[in-house]
Amino acid sequence: MMRMLRIRSEHHFSNVMASAIISAAIGILYFSFDPAPADADPNDTAIVASKPVPVPVIAYKPTDLSEPQQSDKSGEAKQQSQQTNGMLTGRMAILMNQLLLEKGCRLLETIPDYTATFSKQEYIGGELSENQVINLKCRHKPFSVYMKWVVGDKGQELLYVDGENEEKMLVKMGGLKGRLVPTLKLDPHGSLAMQESRYPITKAGIKALAETIIEYRKKDLDENLNTECVMIPNQKYDGKDCYCFIAHFANRKESKNYRKSIIYIDEKTCLPIFVRGFGWPSEDLASASAEELDEKTLIESYSFTDINLKSELATTEFDHSNSNYRFRR
Repeated sequence: MMRMLRIRSEHHFSNVMASAIISAAIGILYFSFDPAPADADPNDTAIVASKPVPVPVIAYKPTDLSEPQQSDKSGEAKQQSQQTNGMLTGRMAILMNQLLLEKGCRLLETIPDYTATFSKQEYIGGELSENQVINLKCRHKPFSVYMKWVVGDKGQELLYVDGENEEKMLVKMGGLKGRLVPTLKLDPHGSLAMQESRYPITKAGIKALAETIIEYRKKDLDENLNTECVMIPNQKYDGKDCYCFIAHFANRKESKNYRKSIIYIDEKTCLPIFVRGFGWPSEDLASASAEELDEKTLIESYSFTDINLKSELATTEFDHSNSNYRFRR
């Protein structure tokens, strides 16, 4: 009798262990693949990624900044020809870059808010992130940002309102993680927040990007840096007529972070709508082609498309209790 009870007990224990193993295996599959359950948030499943705008290709070869520049007659004739064609070089190009962006900032000061599709790719933590596409809503006073990811961390939401939520940004993760993890309240300048971005959320948006570039151009001019800058007119990005500015920096001493930058400015609004920054190469790229060098040294890429400067956003668009958002779920 005791033997039969022991056999039944062992049999029952085996069944329990088998069930536990199966449950664990199902759990691993469930958490690994992040499916969209039948009762998933309809706002997540309805997100459709916008078609990415192709990266513009420009055929422009910089001079060797390490060698002294000669102002012979052929060089002067070339400069006159460039100016005739609307192309500016040197300090004139740097100054024009600054003046156009300042004009764009003045325009934004007359606009309370706007919406746009924001795309970004950044070198963080030793690697270049995948391209992320974000639906962006931005208000200037008080400074407020709402973001929802459509490519990358799909479904993730972020809200920051200056002076609210204890000066924290609210983050609701996308997909299954968002169903399991509550809304996060993060310090915009804290280590967790900065693991995902090169700049804090307080520097988000078109105006902050323009102001950052302006500061670099002022530095180039004030310190008379050995920077080669060219302004190329009659360029296109996202169907808009643009001025393209390409800057090359001489060495790390003059520009610690950037070897090269590309900036597209909308001719109509004077807003920066496409910006790329490239860092300094490692020794193994000494013989790399210009294309390979850019590919291997890209540290940041930002673009703004579908810009609506007449959005007239309601206050509820920056309220965490908005029923269209998931911060309270």
